[in-house]
Amino acid sequence: MDSKIPSSHQGFSNHTNTSNPKLLEEIPLFGSETTPQQREVTETLAEIYSVIIALDQVEKSYLKDGISNTEYTNAVSKLLAQYKTYLTNNKDVEEEFVSLDKFKEKWNISASNAITRIERGIPVTVEHAIRDISSEDINATNSGASKFSAKAVAEVTGNFITAMDALKLNYKAKDQLHPLMSELLLSINRVTSQDFENRAKLVNWIVSINKMKVDELLSEEESRELLFDLESAYKSFYLLLG
Repeated sequence: MDSKIPSSHQGFSNHTNTSNPKLLEEIPLFGSETTPQQREVTETLAEIYSVIIALDQVEKSYLKDGISNTEYTNAVSKLLAQYKTYLTNNKDVEEEFVSLDKFKEKWNISASNAITRIERGIPVTVEHAIRDISSEDINATNSGASKFSAKAVAEVTGNFITAMDALKLNYKAKDQLHPLMSELLLSINRVTSQDFENRAKLVNWIVSINKMKVDELLSEEESRELLFDLESAYKSFYLLLG
């Protein structure tokens, strides 16, 4: 980033620039006493701000049908991953950030669509199983072939088992469970966009876990309830396959 003010500025004459030397002075982005660590924190917070603004623009573009479901899903997934990475890689950044609400208030951020998406933790297309219809889907329908891919179904089975085993192994933290639950939902969506009993509970758990603090853990009761809902959703998913 260039820290100098341009030598000429639209709206100001050359005479004005010449008669006011201060307009040509360099403005330091950081004070002389700023440590490298403080500089890194500031730069990372600026990146987080940029991610939020970019995410809001993607959300607005999707709502106006400006991008496809696939483009939207890929873009939002990447931005959400960047947001989480920036916050979890540096303890000082996390302490300065405090919370999404505090950060939004401090910097007067008006990006309601992005805030909602960050709080949900997954793209709306993943949450509601929305995807673009591919030529493979059309060909399978026209030929009368099974609409359920054996490979995709096997992937869902593996992800269900992985998530349930994680709970049995006493995984209770956000960074342990959220990736497993998100990948499970993604794999389900690759099999079918149809709703089935207990799918909504999986989405609610993903959102709930996403809202947890980094050092927060599920209680014993919550862990048992999540395991029960996973087992119930697993059975409902296979009933859907018929």
